[in-house]
Amino acid sequence: MRWLAVDAGTVRVGLAICDREERVAVPLEIVPASAAYPAIRAIAVRERVEGVVVGLPLHMAGGEGQSAAMARRLGQRIAKGLGLPVTYEDERLTSEEAARLGGRGRQDDLAAALILEQFLAHRRALRRSGGA
Repeated sequence: MRWLAVDAGTVRVGLAICDREERVAVPLEIVPASAAYPAIRAIAVRERVEGVVVGLPLHMAGGEGQSAAMARRLGQRIAKGLGLPVTYEDERLTSEEAARLGGRGRQDDLAAALILEQFLAHRRALRRSGGA
């Protein structure tokens, strides 16, 4: 299944995609937050995306705040507008890891790739345990 990952921010949105075999997640692009939905729609059509993973910025204690509410609103818009399944993945510390790996200017799409890698690892573990 081809998944698109979204790391939603207030200024920029990072996007990443995986191959159909769900083995590799790669950074795709960074778009302005104001243009996120049209960009996601265009990529979903062009890349034949079958599902979307939206990073959910949880507090370290696990609770949700304003950023998580914003991410959920974007996810709902994607699900309704594109008719694609949307799932949410805990994105705690992915931006910090992306900054360490790629530095400035690449952080958002790298964070999306890390979110997608984490999601795909969870799916593989579920399949191995017979859960999906």
